[in-house]
Amino acid sequence: MNIGTRKIVVDEAIAQLRLYAETNGAVLQYYDGLPGMTCVGGSDPNQVTLEDLARTMVIGSDLRALDIPWLLEVEAEKEFAAIPVDARLEDAKPGSDLFEAAMALDERFTGHRGFGQAKKSKLLHLKRPFLYPVSDSFIRMTYTNAAAGAELLAAMHRDLVNPANVRDFKLLQVRLIAEPQTSAARLLGEAPTLRLLDILASLLGEAK
Repeated sequence: MNIGTRKIVVDEAIAQLRLYAETNGAVLQYYDGLPGMTCVGGSDPNQVTLEDLARTMVIGSDLRALDIPWLLEVEAEKEFAAIPVDARLEDAKPGSDLFEAAMALDERFTGHRGFGQAKKSKLLHLKRPFLYPVSDSFIRMTYTNAAAGAELLAAMHRDLVNPANVRDFKLLQVRLIAEPQTSAARLLGEAPTLRLLDILASLLGEAK
């Protein structure tokens, strides 16, 4: 599998995802909504709610008190409504209407002091989990040739549609679903391919 500037074989990817699932059970349950991908887009898919902000805290968004009223008051209903909750990054080719809509929504949550890319990505992924990756400093270490924003989204799109990666991610999901009932990693068999990609990208960046 080619992820950013790194490579990983399926067996190692499975091992890494097992470790992630075993140590991040609360994230998978309360942030990702697994099992079942419950509440995709949140209770109100076209508006940020207090529930959304609480869920991002589980994955370490470290919101400040001043961030919360600002986020609740951002007028982004039009930009949210332009993007279906199940819109996929695989279908968001750079320059396409979907890609441009994704960047327009991203822009609505840009510019607030102290609300950087990592916090924003955790919120946007929660609202549109098949389209926006979770992005942190480790992921950007894996995608060293792509800056945050449009460049990172385009780079991750390329990795998702790479035919070799498509094959390997399908194999990865089949193997995750086949994990024992007692394995926490089994939950990740339900996660969007994009979520598997960003988890592996973060772990690869952290290992550098």
